[in-house]
Amino acid sequence: MKLTFLSILRLVMFTMISYIYYSSGGTPSTAQTMYVIIAGIGFILNHFLLASTRNQTYYPLALDFILITGFVYFYPGSSLYLILFGVNAVTLFLSAKDNRVLWGFSLTFFIIWFSSMYYTYQVTGTFSLLENLINFSLIVFEAVVGRLIHKLFHARAKIETQYGELQETHTALTSAHEQLHHYSKQVEELTLIRERNRISGEIHDTVGHKMTALLVQLQVAKELMDSHPDMSRQKMELCEDLARETLQEIRLSVRTLKDHDQPQSFITTVRKLLEDYQVMTGLVSSFTVKGDVTTIPISIQLDLTRVIQESITNAVRHGEAKECSVMLEVTESMVEIRIQDDGKGSADINPGFGLKHMRDRIHEHGGTTVFESAKEGFRVKATVPLIEMKWQMGGS
Repeated sequence: MKLTFLSILRLVMFTMISYIYYSSGGTPSTAQTMYVIIAGIGFILNHFLLASTRNQTYYPLALDFILITGFVYFYPGSSLYLILFGVNAVTLFLSAKDNRVLWGFSLTFFIIWFSSMYYTYQVTGTFSLLENLINFSLIVFEAVVGRLIHKLFHARAKIETQYGELQETHTALTSAHEQLHHYSKQVEELTLIRERNRISGEIHDTVGHKMTALLVQLQVAKELMDSHPDMSRQKMELCEDLARETLQEIRLSVRTLKDHDQPQSFITTVRKLLEDYQVMTGLVSSFTVKGDVTTIPISIQLDLTRVIQESITNAVRHGEAKECSVMLEVTESMVEIRIQDDGKGSADINPGFGLKHMRDRIHEHGGTTVFESAKEGFRVKATVPLIEMKWQMGGS
């Protein structure tokens, strides 16, 4: 118990009532005077003992019980001792944490109270039931007040503890959020680096292959220039087409790398890609979106972009398509993209480098690809799961 206003007021009450006992009833006897002095000193010592006790102990309160009971013996005609019990009850119910202690002290009080009333009646021959009940009600009131204050202090301490834990949790969540944001940035950067390296490899494979073919055709045209000028002219036209296709692929690849260096939304990227094809090849295209595109991870967005790019490149180069439609549908569990052109179809589909590469991209995410060809055009359908991934080895 600390030196608070309540504890000081408790000491003042004990001292004042002790003085009232001393000054009441005419001239006190020597025994009464000595007991008042001893009780006063005992109350003061108990007060400081309660204030300085580190571990919770109830010995000072028990000593107060004994000192208060002594007033019944030396002053049997007064019921002021019940007021002292009331002050002690405030301290007891304020500080006690164990209900068994409260029950023990309460039982002791009732034994002392009934014994005191019997002793008073035996000595004085008088008994005031109303006075005892009034003083007892005061004790009950003080006990209730003490317990309410105890619960208030306990609730405040619990709130302070919970607030501290909440602050620690908030700090930990903030740190975890920062780490998660940092890891997300790293994953995004690694994804972009992987895609950049993949595009560089594609430039090396496709453009290198076309440049090699261009050199071979130029050499053949040079050799046929004198002996077969018409055939040489055809080879030169073929070389012109190869150079135009190579330049187109270089521009698209450079555009893709530039978009990766300057990230933009998936829809903006696809629209820009279709606009570039329209400018370079005259391909008329449409782009339809259903669902929330922002739920698609960055890595899947990059691969879908490359699937669209490869599909419309094949549509123009091999199918001689004039129109193309791109349909993107996003749900909670999957994303599906369909590319349909009006070019020359084929009854027999033999996946080349482009289609195989497209299928590998989607398969990395646990998705599937379907290629359909008919006289009216070619269709590419790719589906990627967003929640559950599944790979199947063997079978059709």
